[in-house]
Amino acid sequence: MSSQSTYVYGLIRAEDHHPVSAPAVGDPSQPVTIISSGCIAALVSPIDQAEIMPTRRQMLAHTKVLEIAMADRPVLPMRFGIIVPNPDTLLQVIGPRSQELRGLLGQIDGRIEVALKASWNEQFMWREVAAEHPHLAVSGRALMGRGEQQTYYDRIELGRAISAALDEKREAARRLLLQIVSPFAVQVKELAPVNDAMFAHLAMLVEKTSEPALYQTVVALERSQSSGLTFRYVAPIPPYNFVTVALDFEQREKATA
Repeated sequence: MSSQSTYVYGLIRAEDHHPVSAPAVGDPSQPVTIISSGCIAALVSPIDQAEIMPTRRQMLAHTKVLEIAMADRPVLPMRFGIIVPNPDTLLQVIGPRSQELRGLLGQIDGRIEVALKASWNEQFMWREVAAEHPHLAVSGRALMGRGEQQTYYDRIELGRAISAALDEKREAARRLLLQIVSPFAVQVKELAPVNDAMFAHLAMLVEKTSEPALYQTVVALERSQSSGLTFRYVAPIPPYNFVTVALDFEQREKATA
């Protein structure tokens, strides 16, 4: 690989070649430029490294370039850390696939990804379960003050009953949240929760014109005195969950070696 390689952020339509002003990955002083092959183009910058560590600063720089570009055009985001030997290598890979790639760009044109994580307020969650299943609270109080050995199996059964009640509560809340937010989205993907308090982790592909209404709906739900919910809402973000681009640079290098 030559001393100066090419870092790749994402792919755009050739006609959407408006400049992107943002610090580059690797060397912030390097310009982010656009190179094209026929009707497809790429957001790139020079880099003097064959590999780059996924530090917070570098990953934020990658995301920032994509966010700025997404403001006025569709972008197929590349994962962090894609470095090719030179611009020609990249163009030789994307050129023959230009129509396919433009089709993917059409799928996300005018749309953004929204990330939504929904969690319980822990105290509210326990109060709700106790109110909906009073026999569990009664059983718990009945075990207080009794020896652990004497009540071992009773405690196991109570724990299972509480776990089942929590699972039921989470599932009902998940279904209700989906019912509320799905009308605002073109597509919704459910991702794995990252902790026990989280009952929903959603990726949503949303029309840009619909996003403000979605945000206000989530804010109103969180502010509800009876909801007991907290939300983490992030938008816009690159639509990694809705478009996948795999470009075989290594195969191209072998073919031209």
